[in-house]
Amino acid sequence: MSAENSQVDVARIMEELRARVAERKASGFYSEEEVERIARMELEIQEVLPGYRDDLDHHLAILNDSWDTKAEAAVTSHRRLLGPLIVATKKLLRRLTAPYINMVLTQQVEFNSTLVRLLNSFAPQVRDHLQGLGQDLGQLEERQASSYLELRAQIREMTLALERFKQELSAQAGHLERLRGRAVSDLPRVGPPPGTGELTAQEYLAFEDLHRGSREEIRERQRVYLSDFSMGPVLDVGCGRGEFLELLREAGIEARGIDLNGQMVRACRERGLDASEAEALAYLSQLPDRSLGGIFCSQMIEHLESRALVALVQLAVAKLKSGGTFVAETLNPACLTIFSGAFYLDLTHIKPVHPQAAIFLLEAAGLGGVTVRYVNPYPEKMKLQLLEPAWAKRRFEAPLVEALNDMIRQLNDVLYSYQDYAVIGRKP
Repeated sequence: MSAENSQVDVARIMEELRARVAERKASGFYSEEEVERIARMELEIQEVLPGYRDDLDHHLAILNDSWDTKAEAAVTSHRRLLGPLIVATKKLLRRLTAPYINMVLTQQVEFNSTLVRLLNSFAPQVRDHLQGLGQDLGQLEERQASSYLELRAQIREMTLALERFKQELSAQAGHLERLRGRAVSDLPRVGPPPGTGELTAQEYLAFEDLHRGSREEIRERQRVYLSDFSMGPVLDVGCGRGEFLELLREAGIEARGIDLNGQMVRACRERGLDASEAEALAYLSQLPDRSLGGIFCSQMIEHLESRALVALVQLAVAKLKSGGTFVAETLNPACLTIFSGAFYLDLTHIKPVHPQAAIFLLEAAGLGGVTVRYVNPYPEKMKLQLLEPAWAKRRFEAPLVEALNDMIRQLNDVLYSYQDYAVIGRKP
């Protein structure tokens, strides 16, 4: 190997690496974790490489010049007059003591000679290793940059694919709704025979007991709304089996309920609750204005046509006292899986009400401080589960797995979030 080829410009290699790292860091190419890792690598390299070749050549030159300790050194003197005498004396002493000194130094000279030959044979390999290390560092940085760019491109493609899927899903939902409306409008208007076409009150009560949940479960779900009502009387519109009326009674708040189902009204009265069989709009119309402290509707507004829903909210605002509260709990159509279960399970459901539409409806009617409270979340075990990278490949798979997990979280938000929500407003 020639001297020119054995040169390893460590300072230049490190400066180029620092420049590339600084450029990519400034552009956001490297994460904080990668920057920290590269800094540690640079410190390790700096502890080994700087000045290593110069020190190596320097010490080898000294060893090659001075390994033979038996070699005679030149004898000189700095004195002018006595110099020749001193030099002659020193030479005489060296000749007289040489046999004894050489006897002692022979083994040391052999050791020095062997050691110097060994170091001279290793020096080219060390130079080659330093040069290869510099090249490997450059190649490693380039491979990391290429892998990172490829991973970012894959994540970008997956994000775009998810967005296209969401847009297509929304378009298909709108198309199905238009087809449904067109199909219904084309059907001949044929009514059911007299005495048919409606579930009896007893049948609907049995349906509630079977599919809505036990009275104890509904009581616990509705307990969250007690803090929204501070004064009475509270009217529970569509009171059903009277779970919320019982909670209000226990809290010492005056309350009464109405329901179209006579069987449910009788079940409420059997528990000593104030309940009447009545239609909501007709009942509210007969009440004096500003006579109610609160109105509660649980799983009721999805049973109304749009005009009836608007009328219900407008009447509620008229009948509430100042500071009175209106609360309506309903299915959450922003959670798409309710359409595979709860919404279409009940034959009396007419249309879902989107949370943003509910907010607009209450504010347009004159209620203030309108908020939405999401309730009844899906259990975690029913949701799509997040991925974990394999232990052996965690360093390389983690960014890709995290991107996939972000998509899974978005799907869970669309499919398995909160099954119900309540829209809440107060009369100024």
